[in-house]
Amino acid sequence: MSKSADIKNAIKTSLDTLVPASLGEVVIDDFTIDPINRDTGTYPLAVVTTPSISSYAETNRDNMRTYTFKITVVMRGDNIANATEVEDLVEAIINLFDNDPTLGGVANGAIEPASSEPQALTTPDRTYIWFEVTLRVKALATLTF
Repeated sequence: MSKSADIKNAIKTSLDTLVPASLGEVVIDDFTIDPINRDTGTYPLAVVTTPSISSYAETNRDNMRTYTFKITVVMRGDNIANATEVEDLVEAIINLFDNDPTLGGVANGAIEPASSEPQALTTPDRTYIWFEVTLRVKALATLTF
């Protein structure tokens, strides 16, 4: 399995600890189905996407790779019970990764979490609130030349 897949699985495993207290469901997806039109049983829904990857030379034998994952979180507007529920969920997710900066050793270069501004999306039958948490996960890649 690739380092990218290992990191993605570790992210999902971490997010799964928030189910069912804060999240309803966590899925790994490449966005072949957008989160709003996804048939999900419970909200909030967290979707972990395929990362972008950048790299720079750390040493003459290692590159430091940065795997940038977007976690898209979708909440149903009619399920939001109080004015701080969105902010509380953003912080719960960021705190999860702040408190495990190596994802159990998979990310030996640490994690930088950040969130986007929450947005509202209205469809004919309901309103959704969504935001993204961006994880910049760093890990050394040993060169094999």
